[in-house]
Amino acid sequence: MKGSLKKSRVSPKKNVKKKDAVLAETTGPGKWDAACLIAGLIFLVAAVFSFIAILSYTISWDKDQSFFTDPNALSTDIDKVANDGGSLGLVFARFAVTKLFGLGAFLIPFFFLGIAVYCLRYRKVNILRLTFLTLFGCILISLLGAYFFSFSSSDDWFGSGAGGAYGYYIVAWLKKTVGAVAAGGILLLCTVLWLTVASKKFVSWFFSVTDRTVSTKSSAGEETTIPWNEMTDDGEDAEDDEVKEDTEPETEDAAEVDMTEGNEESEVDESATVKKETETPRLEIIEPAGESQIEEITPQQGEEPPLIETCTPNNKEDDFLSVLSEDEKRHLFDPRLELSQYRAPSTSLLEDYRDKWYQVSSEELERNNKQIVRTLANYKIGVSKVSARIGPTVTLYEIVPAPGVRVSQIKRLEEDIQLSLAARGVRVVTLPGTNAIGIEVANEHQSIVSMKSVLEDKKFNEAKYELPIALGKTITGKVLTFDLAKMPHLLVAGATGQGKSVGLNVIINSLLFRKHPSELKLVLVDPKKVELSVYSKLDSHFLAMLPDADEPVVTDTQKVIYTLKSLCSEMDSRYDLLKMAGVRNIKEYNEKYLERRLNPLKGHRYLPYIVVVIDEYADMMMTAGKDIEEPIARLAQLARAIGIHLVIATQRPTTSVITGNIKANFPARIAFMVRSSIDSRTILDEVGANQLIGHGDMLISSGGDLTRVQCAFIDTKEIERVVDYISGQQGYTTPFYLPEYVEPDKDGDSHKPGETDLAQRDALFEDAAKIIVMAQTGSTSLLQRKLGLGYNRAGRLIDQLEKAGIVGPLNKNNTREVYIEDLALLDSKLSEIRQIYG
Repeated sequence: MKGSLKKSRVSPKKNVKKKDAVLAETTGPGKWDAACLIAGLIFLVAAVFSFIAILSYTISWDKDQSFFTDPNALSTDIDKVANDGGSLGLVFARFAVTKLFGLGAFLIPFFFLGIAVYCLRYRKVNILRLTFLTLFGCILISLLGAYFFSFSSSDDWFGSGAGGAYGYYIVAWLKKTVGAVAAGGILLLCTVLWLTVASKKFVSWFFSVTDRTVSTKSSAGEETTIPWNEMTDDGEDAEDDEVKEDTEPETEDAAEVDMTEGNEESEVDESATVKKETETPRLEIIEPAGESQIEEITPQQGEEPPLIETCTPNNKEDDFLSVLSEDEKRHLFDPRLELSQYRAPSTSLLEDYRDKWYQVSSEELERNNKQIVRTLANYKIGVSKVSARIGPTVTLYEIVPAPGVRVSQIKRLEEDIQLSLAARGVRVVTLPGTNAIGIEVANEHQSIVSMKSVLEDKKFNEAKYELPIALGKTITGKVLTFDLAKMPHLLVAGATGQGKSVGLNVIINSLLFRKHPSELKLVLVDPKKVELSVYSKLDSHFLAMLPDADEPVVTDTQKVIYTLKSLCSEMDSRYDLLKMAGVRNIKEYNEKYLERRLNPLKGHRYLPYIVVVIDEYADMMMTAGKDIEEPIARLAQLARAIGIHLVIATQRPTTSVITGNIKANFPARIAFMVRSSIDSRTILDEVGANQLIGHGDMLISSGGDLTRVQCAFIDTKEIERVVDYISGQQGYTTPFYLPEYVEPDKDGDSHKPGETDLAQRDALFEDAAKIIVMAQTGSTSLLQRKLGLGYNRAGRLIDQLEKAGIVGPLNKNNTREVYIEDLALLDSKLSEIRQIYG
């Protein structure tokens, strides 16, 4: 690059010719040029038309006022309009002059003219600066016109004064607030400010006038006037500044042209090629948006947005509560009312791990930069530019290859680059939307992304997600967030010890920190019995379970099958409720229920989201097979609309475990490091996971795009503090029970209540009947708790009570109606049963 710059100064004529040739090739006629030409002509016509309309309105405005008293006049007497812009020009000019800025509206045509000049490429125009000066100028002239003409008898120009309606009201308010003199001073100050921004020559003219005034007042021969531009070190006038601004882009273009020319000459002179290719381009360091790095970024003008975007789904819908009045809100059903004192855990319970955040040194960046360029040069691959994005785990080196270099050439050199850098992992990726290729190189020291830092992210806390998840940080330093409700299911895979279980804990804790117990229920399946057992204390807050469950976290494979089939029953029940309510998804249903538009007496109830987290899925597939896969596939296909979402993790990503039926219904997948490219293709349908470096380094795929993320870290002690904080608060009296599931008999038929023989009643039959009548709840779990029974015996008691006519059958809402209202009626009923059955 330096050689190119030097050569451009020695032979400027050659560079100018080369520049013209390149411009002729790259900026020839095309769709963009045609669009600019059309836009430029449109704005040019708009400038002329608006100027004529405004000028004519200032002359003949009083003649056309009758058209605005009669709404139909403009359409019937259009030939009588005095404005030279016609009826359209009259309406536009009246709005701009009378309703808004008065005489300040004359700047609007010049604004259109500036845009036309920009589109036609007649001269460089800063659109933002032009817009600011035009808007500020219109307002300022409006205020000045209203202020000065308010002291004369001509303050009724255009119907609202020379400053228009805007200037009239603002000036009147200023005079009333600070007085006429102070208002004039404020307007004078604004005028000087506008002139200063509009033209650099104004400052030089102002101080030159001041200097001449001081010199005139002094005695002749006693004082020598020194111009202001000689008293300061920065004494370059505006013309010199404009010359510099015009010449700097030419220098950059000349450097780029000369570099291209050097590449053409490299085909002839091989020795010159090697010399130029081995010269290391200057490394541009792009600091991430998260933890501060040792290098400070100075972004260039027109810098492109970050290349790796977070997978945050588009969810800008406002909550329906925001559009309701206070009276309407008071009549809404509040699902949080039962636990109104509940408080979400604070991030102060978590560690920040600041001592585990390492800064990437500039020496490491420069060393890797030189080594990458040198390795590519050995294979005659030229590099024109290198920039670096520093992440917590890896650094992304964005290289712009020389013209004619194929991407496949660089991708084939992954192992050679890794060998030359002596790095733990190197991955070559394409960067869509840019002309650069990314080389991800593992940092010497891997930083820990704390769970606290991602939960405190502003974007995550302001997001209006149904099921918000904060997973970690990307290479750009942004916190990756997404809405699990829109994924809608998540498949997690990775080798043993690579961060899979920590990732599950991050997902669970993201939900615990943001959701209320009434809004979310968790079904936790842990065949290893040690990973998720720490959440057992949350049974009265967040956990959902079967009525006969021995423990809140499901660990037995047979119980997993029952739980999944119970969830299928819950899914069918919820779809029946949606059908009755005439809605399509859980969000619409809950909104309707909160507005008290659904009758609970007809079976309607508030539906919390249910997130099913399954660890060690491969182990369950080995022991249960189809009994596990079939209900999971059914839930994955149908459960999204009714708020049941699955998060499945496995350490053995083979095709026998992650079948095609499962993959088809899990579009969102997370891959931690795996051992082979075959495993990576099984999870992500492409390689990449086998090139990760472990310890939470992962790839997330959603809709085909891969994003590399360093998963957040949360330790067991932190989880225990969070769980203790939640479980220490008041919870529900009973856990959230899933629908009862009756295990079929060996012949495949479930036990039917009609087959119950009341002559062989249970010894606790009458005690169970009294408990049911007193509680007015026909529940198996109630008998289990009150009588200390197992599920099977309690289920037989419920069947006998149903046969006796004390409770009704199980309805669609998984509840039973109690037919006996009080104990007196129950005594007579029991006497009748004794007489009949003995």
